[in-house]
Amino acid sequence: MEALLERHPDVEQACVVDIPDAVKGAIPVAFVVGTARSDALKAHTLENGPAYAHPRFIVPLDALPLSGVNKVDRAALKRDARSRFEGARS
Repeated sequence: MEALLERHPDVEQACVVDIPDAVKGAIPVAFVVGTARSDALKAHTLENGPAYAHPRFIVPLDALPLSGVNKVDRAALKRDARSRFEGARS
């Protein structure tokens, strides 16, 4: 899904993490760097990828957080997504 998001012309970088969901088990949350609007990105992913995998929530960031080894800090993003959206309906 990250590669699909990054194919959008207004996305520079993307990271997708899952958070728990009572109904679906888990739902994807996308963190994106760029100028794309959330509704445009949701439409882009639904048109070009499987419906079950489209991000239910999209969070714009100025930069993705990096871990100590200079890779995207997925654990930090997962904590952020859980604190923002866990229990919310998509």
